Amino acid sequence: MKEREFKLKKSEFDALRQIVYDRTGITLKESKYEMVYSRLARRIRSLELDSFGDYLAYLKSAEGSVEMADFVNAMTTNLTRFFREGHHFQHMRQEVLLAKVEGARRNLFDRTFRVWSAGCSSGMEPYSIAMTVKASLPSKENWKTQILATDIDTNMLSTGMAGRYRKKEAESIPEGLAKKYVRYSDDQAIMADELKEMISFKKLNLMEEWPIKKPFDVIFCRNVMIYFDTPTQKKLIDKFVNLLTPNGTLYVGHAEALVASHPRLVSVGKSSFIMKDQMKVSV
Repeated sequence: MKEREFKLKKSEFDALRQIVYDRTGITLKESKYEMVYSRLARRIRSLELDSFGDYLAYLKSAEGSVEMADFVNAMTTNLTRFFREGHHFQHMRQEVLLAKVEGARRNLFDRTFRVWSAGCSSGMEPYSIAMTVKASLPSKENWKTQILATDIDTNMLSTGMAGRYRKKEAESIPEGLAKKYVRYSDDQAIMADELKEMISFKKLNLMEEWPIKKPFDVIFCRNVMIYFDTPTQKKLIDKFVNLLTPNGTLYVGHAEALVASHPRLVSVGKSSFIMKDQMKVSV
């Protein structure tokens, strides 16, 4: 067996797990030892340090405050794709957006549509949202769409702001939407400017204060809460519920459906939830 370049002691592994939890709320299991080793070994080499002990000391030092961002980026899992869990986009198009349009025409709602993609990773989710909204709202009506896309990983946010992906990554975009909103250059898929204008990418740690004032019609927080412990999950759901409009919809990951159990939410199937006091609009 090849000897490791660095030794990661159990005490050091536990100390790193604790920093991850304190900073992000993410609970790293014992099984993540290899992941932690491989990702942080790269940081140790980059900083020209000699050991995980040195890396821990550096993180805790005044000089290591800048490194904390790279540490969090390294420890954050970013698995995503365009139109992942497509039933959510279908539900948003057929139920949420259609009801919103009909309600606005009857002066029940204004023509503002606000969406939050919490844990947006590299931006594929908010761009999927933007395409769905653009294809669903009447172009001749004066609609204002605002999509807030947040993540703790600054590298992922940079990718989202650039709106450039590998051509292969864009294969899951429905053909009709790809023709309208994606431009291809060599091996790149480039998101249309009209989509970029709808999205605001911001760094946000879900464990810290949320500088958000206005409620959202829709919140996507999918496959994020599975990394948190139960008390943290419950706190997040409470905060999400308080930021939903009376007609608001919350989408979570398939594995998080039970997590979203809340007295003010009603399941509408396939990890989609609406507020109990939702205004009914016949369509």
